[in-house]
Amino acid sequence: MQQLFDETYSGNRTLWYGYFPTLEQQELINEITRIVQNDLVTSKEVQATSWIFYSEVKQSDALEEEIRSSIMVRFVDGHYYVHYNMSDFEFVTQREQIYDWLSKLEKQLMSNIK
Repeated sequence: MQQLFDETYSGNRTLWYGYFPTLEQQELINEITRIVQNDLVTSKEVQATSWIFYSEVKQSDALEEEIRSSIMVRFVDGHYYVHYNMSDFEFVTQREQIYDWLSKLEKQLMSNIK
C-alpha cells in the first residue's frame, strides 16, 4: 500500500494509506502489521499514532451516495485499537466476518508489542 499523507498535530500522528482491495486479501493483516511496526519506529516522540487504510472499492449506500470503507488502527498508551468504517451493505451482509477479521488484526498487532 502506498502512503498518502503523514501529519503530526498536537502530539498525535496520523498516517493515511491506500488502497487495499478486500479484507479477503490473503496477506492484508500481515501487510498492515508490517506497515504499523515500520511507522512506529519514527513515531517515538508522539503520544498516539493512528493509521487509516482506505479500500480501493467504492460502494453506493441506500441513498446512492458513494462510500469508501476504511480500516483504522490507533496506538496509544501501549494498546492498539482497531475499527472498520463500513457501508450499510457491508453491515447487513458481512458484519460478523468483519468483526472477526478485526479481532485477528488487533490480536496480531498486540502480539508484536515489545
